[in-house]
Amino acid sequence: MIILDGISYWIDKIVRILITSFLVVMTIILAVQIVARSMFQGGFVWTDELARYLMIFIVFLGAAVATRDRSHITVSIFEDWKPSLKRWLAPIQWMVMLVYAGFIVKFGLDTLDIVRHQLSVNMGISMGFVYMVLPISAIVIIIHLLARIGKKTPEKEVKE
Repeated sequence: MIILDGISYWIDKIVRILITSFLVVMTIILAVQIVARSMFQGGFVWTDELARYLMIFIVFLGAAVATRDRSHITVSIFEDWKPSLKRWLAPIQWMVMLVYAGFIVKFGLDTLDIVRHQLSVNMGISMGFVYMVLPISAIVIIIHLLARIGKKTPEKEVKE
């Protein structure tokens, strides 16, 4: 499990760098688009589409980061009612997340077969590039969840 934890750590580092890079690129191209529209009464047709696709990547890869950080939003009614249940409910929640991520991988790959021949309207790239974030982020989530198996739930989480 130590190897899997190391893999999870390095994938998380890479994903965080990608998210930051995507956010910087998105900010730059949207700023350029704003300047072009306001100063030159015209802009580039591809900037809105690229910004949308980068935002999609940021959201899905951010979900993977949140999985490793255990910062996903949760419904904690049972843990709030009886805090000692968290020790038993957390592994169940992880297993449900694992199954759900497996479904996302399966259906994401099926979707790639359908959309890979479609081209985006303005940029002309394969929509397969856009949709590939589904199985990639789900695989990263699975790796993070598998790295968590066998680890003891941190005490601060149990007490909260």
